[in-house]
Amino acid sequence: MDFAFLKKFSHRISSFFHKLTDFQKKTIILCSSLLAVIFIILIFFAANRHKSAVHLECIETKGSSSLIAINKYAQKGIIKDGQTAFFKFSTQQLQLISSVYEKYSTVSITVRINLLPKKDKEYQNSYLKFGFLTEKDLSHSTKQELQSISDSSHPLIQTNLDNAPQTFDISLATQKQQDYKTFQDNLPKGFFVSSTYDCKIVAACAVPSEIGFDINYEVPFYGFAGNGGYLDFSNNTIDFSGASLVFPVENTSVSSMPEFAITLDQTKENKSTLENKVLINFTLGGEKFSLNSVKTDSQIIIPSSALKSPFSRAEITQNSDHISSFILRATYNQPNSEGQVLIPVRTDPGLILNYNKSAWRTLDYEIFEWDRFERILFFDTRNYDIQDNFFRRMAYFVEKEGYKGTLLTDEQLKGKHGYNAHDYSAVSMANFFNKALKENFPLNKQEELLKKILLENELIEFDGTVFIPHEGGIVSISQESAPYLRSTFLAHEGWHTLFFKDEEFRNFTSAVYYTMDQTSIQFLKDYFKSQPELGYDQNDDYLMHNEFMAYLMQQRIAEVANYFVHLANRGSVIKYTPELAAYVRKTEGKTFEDAARALNDFVFDKYQIIGGNITLISR
Repeated sequence: MDFAFLKKFSHRISSFFHKLTDFQKKTIILCSSLLAVIFIILIFFAANRHKSAVHLECIETKGSSSLIAINKYAQKGIIKDGQTAFFKFSTQQLQLISSVYEKYSTVSITVRINLLPKKDKEYQNSYLKFGFLTEKDLSHSTKQELQSISDSSHPLIQTNLDNAPQTFDISLATQKQQDYKTFQDNLPKGFFVSSTYDCKIVAACAVPSEIGFDINYEVPFYGFAGNGGYLDFSNNTIDFSGASLVFPVENTSVSSMPEFAITLDQTKENKSTLENKVLINFTLGGEKFSLNSVKTDSQIIIPSSALKSPFSRAEITQNSDHISSFILRATYNQPNSEGQVLIPVRTDPGLILNYNKSAWRTLDYEIFEWDRFERILFFDTRNYDIQDNFFRRMAYFVEKEGYKGTLLTDEQLKGKHGYNAHDYSAVSMANFFNKALKENFPLNKQEELLKKILLENELIEFDGTVFIPHEGGIVSISQESAPYLRSTFLAHEGWHTLFFKDEEFRNFTSAVYYTMDQTSIQFLKDYFKSQPELGYDQNDDYLMHNEFMAYLMQQRIAEVANYFVHLANRGSVIKYTPELAAYVRKTEGKTFEDAARALNDFVFDKYQIIGGNITLISR
């Protein structure tokens, strides 16, 4: 470097500056400062010209990061004059989106849209589009090429903004892939929003996929599968036909089919009463459903595996305004590493009887959990033999007169049958397994499996020394029973589980039991004795109260009196207790009907279910 030249040049500049007036010096300094500020601003804008005011949030992280803006509408996130905003994900954002998919096996991009106010506040004939961008899309450089993307055949969500809320969330799911690497290779690289109505894109978020609508919150939500669809703000129809692109289509050892979650509006005027049932009717997969709109529960679960054609269009044909959410979402109840089914399918009992058996996760049994009550499990077994292997020894240990508290060996159980349907409380089952543990008693493989199921679902826990019961209980029915019996058994045993769970219900039942005509009570006891296969221990007041309640509530109230007259006409009953059988015939079973009505009023007020029917949904 020529330092002599630099020294000479510096000297000339200094001489020139000294010859200037004070005013000239100040002017040059001011101009230089302004040029420096402008230069810094230009550098800042050049560095941030692709940063968008719209941020991407992620369910897996607390923070958010700015999306990459492809055009000027994406920079501020404000769309005007029917234009389109194009956004690109950063490398870090793509990794975050992938992490959601890796954890939940689904991922959607949800965008919040705010329609900007106009003087006329009319959205008529205005539309909005939302779709993903691929690597190929982002290779387009001209404005015309970019705009053509939103007019192409991309899978996207479209809607007419008539009747649209001012702010709403729209969500588009990515398509599932065979493996995680394939998903990463096919992950959308960005998205676009196009609108003929001025709007602001508030934010975007990467979340597990949900398809359907949810208007429970201040900002309503509308979710779509990866093939997009048309958004209908009336909420009368929901298109689930693309759900097979997002969720598993069968239950396997590594995946489970999704579930429909229907949330009921809680407006008091929309609810059923004892005198007037309010039904919500809808079709799904070509099947017709009726849902009882009750005040004590807000959400009903329908497993997609229970349906003939779950991934299709749903239409709410009656009282659509009574539903505030109709969502299809993922479940995580596949078998464990040993192929054992431990996690139940949550649903209303009304869907258990006609559940699609080909969708069972094991050949021998399926387990369900009452969607309204935690820790109430329903077993459905392939036949009585399998059911006996699970529950016969427990039946004798818990209820059978002369055997209570005793663990019978396999040899002693030969030729014995427990019941055609079963019910046990968490307390009884904990006692059973504690007895086996204390005596080092060998249980069979189904009983060991039952123990795992109870532990997994927290009906009992093991503290290292003993099994501790929690609330709840189980019911078991069998495919071997005739359909009409399965329906009765489900109701009968289902009432038992509520008795196990609810102390207030137990106390009310006891009050009815002791205030009822005691001659009729004695008839019921004699009936139990006349049927040797029942074998109830009548010294157990808890058991007697429970069975009294269930025999009254297993059928509709209008059928109770005739049912007990029918029992009084049985030859075995007349032979065992002729006088009391004659008494029931003479009184026409009315004392039982009166007691059933008292119980019915109680359970309807508390649970909104009635005698003979513990379900809220039918098809």
